[in-house]
Amino acid sequence: MTAEVAPAPSTALPAAEELLWRRFSAVLSTVPASLDEQLRAATGLNHFQYTVLDALSHQEGRRLQLAQIARAHESSLSRLSHSITRLENAGFVERTTCDHDRRASWAVLTDKGAEVVERSRGEYTRIIRSTLLDRVPAEHREALTHLLTALLPTEVAEQCSSLDADLEAQVEA
Repeated sequence: MTAEVAPAPSTALPAAEELLWRRFSAVLSTVPASLDEQLRAATGLNHFQYTVLDALSHQEGRRLQLAQIARAHESSLSRLSHSITRLENAGFVERTTCDHDRRASWAVLTDKGAEVVERSRGEYTRIIRSTLLDRVPAEHREALTHLLTALLPTEVAEQCSSLDADLEAQVEA
């Protein structure tokens, strides 16, 4: 007599959860490349480079520590350093040593970098509108913002909140 083997419990996701994951995965795999392509064609900068320059443009003294930028963008210091070197070579940023911690470095936005960000801002806004904002009904944007923040690793969400404090204050007002 042959023993019957019970089927293994299913580890598959329910259809609705699998569909959610597939859509999320599709966004992760297509949107960044599309943003890079559109932004590079319009401004010569990729999305990461633009966001670094833009973040610097909003800071007092137009500077941030490299480690702070890396945490906010969930980037390795190696990747960030490579990007900063390219931005330095273009004359958009300068790297300086931190006064109180010689191991730390600052990225400082130059006047030329500030001009590039300002000149690119309109095109960046157009791309962001067509990629996201025009596709999300206004009544869902606040909830989507909270949802996306919840998806971030805690340290990244905290760093983003620190860098975005000025915007969060405006939204609440």
